[in-house]
Amino acid sequence: MSDTVNKRSAVMAAMIEASAKGRALSAGTDAMRKGAEQFLPKFKAELKEDYDARLQTSWLFNGLGKTVKDMTGKVFSKPVTISKGPSRIVDEWQKDINMQGQDLSTFAKEVFQDGFIPGVSYIMVDAPRREVETTREQANTQGLRPYLVHLTVEDVLGFKTEMFNNVLSLSMLRISETVHEDDPKDEFTQIKTEQIRVLTRLEGVVSVRIYRENDKKKWLIYDQYLTNAQEITVIPFYAQRTGFFTGEPVLNDLADVNIAHWGKQSDYDNISHVANVAILHISGRRADEGDIVISPATAITSEDPDAKMEYVEHKGHAIGALERGLLRLENQMQALGLQLLVESNETATGATLDAKKETSTLAMMADNLKDALEQALEWMAFYGGLDESVIEVEVNKEFGVAPLTAQEIQVMQMDVQLGLFSEVAYYEERKRRGFINPDLSTEEDMDAVAKQSPKLEGEALDLTGPSGVDAALAALNG
Repeated sequence: MSDTVNKRSAVMAAMIEASAKGRALSAGTDAMRKGAEQFLPKFKAELKEDYDARLQTSWLFNGLGKTVKDMTGKVFSKPVTISKGPSRIVDEWQKDINMQGQDLSTFAKEVFQDGFIPGVSYIMVDAPRREVETTREQANTQGLRPYLVHLTVEDVLGFKTEMFNNVLSLSMLRISETVHEDDPKDEFTQIKTEQIRVLTRLEGVVSVRIYRENDKKKWLIYDQYLTNAQEITVIPFYAQRTGFFTGEPVLNDLADVNIAHWGKQSDYDNISHVANVAILHISGRRADEGDIVISPATAITSEDPDAKMEYVEHKGHAIGALERGLLRLENQMQALGLQLLVESNETATGATLDAKKETSTLAMMADNLKDALEQALEWMAFYGGLDESVIEVEVNKEFGVAPLTAQEIQVMQMDVQLGLFSEVAYYEERKRRGFINPDLSTEEDMDAVAKQSPKLEGEALDLTGPSGVDAALAALNG
């Protein structure tokens, strides 16, 4: 029995608090409305019903959510692929990497996108429990293969670390889970049960304890067993690392600007409503003369010769200022989002030593994802009893590559003609820069060109000027 197994640690609680505004913004307008005064302050003299009406008519310009999706889309404009690894993982397992129908690339995209808000996301390598000794063939037949699980910071209640072989590693991890089980009283319904999984690293094995709450609100061990894992197989993907297993929001500044836009948009809609509703003012008429009906088919009289009627209208000077303020905040959000693509400063020597190194924040995030996926897949191979070999994953980092210009194409074609650039490299560069379909087979297309364009043999092409570019393109592409 335990009274603290379900309590979140201070470290995890702090990360969840730091990501609260980002989570709400990403979830959209409804989540922001639920946040109420946390994100949209109530005016000092504003009545509750007036505030509620203003809150329910406020809507979100989701700059944060759009930035996260756009930046994720840049990384995953090309699918994640395994360039080296056991054939079973490459040919079979990666097609359903989490045993829920997601392939490796789709799963990785979910992990990557989730990491933006808290700064870290987790990948757990798990496998079905085997009640008896099972051969590899039996495990394959019964579908008892390892799979990946995506864990968010909200799923993790706490963790402990120790030094193992001079490496800082997890010694304990507590995970909050929700399971759905068939209702024994009704075949058409399921019962949702909250449980806590505790992973503890022991000598050469990892123990698993499952806790569930009883009717007396006490957490008791529901199940426990040992695995053949030698370490806790949960890998952090660091979008913005602060320490072991921890991170901080990548777009915290953008989130603050987005919340400011949420409040100013509410002010704009509110003042626009006030400005568009004119108020009829009547002077020289007693209040006890009865109600007034405003209609084209009615007339209003008064015995007071000085009586008069006029509409009082908002001059709307503040509306223009609010519009300019909203536009300025939108531009700021765009600029903050684009900072992810800006390369960090480095010396010329450093750039020369590693010319292929990507230094933008987004590229480094893609690198971190690659590392996390490779570790996860290696653990999958271990769980599955596959040969322990190095696994290499390819994650796209060429989102900053600009399309080829006509001038660049011309230079490349001249280099091919002069023998300074191979035709294969020419094809691959065009594919890399988005000029031709990346799925095009270079070898097959070159064979087709050789068969369909005999004029290329022994002929020199005039590649000067726009017409020369067109001629070279027509010749090389058949």
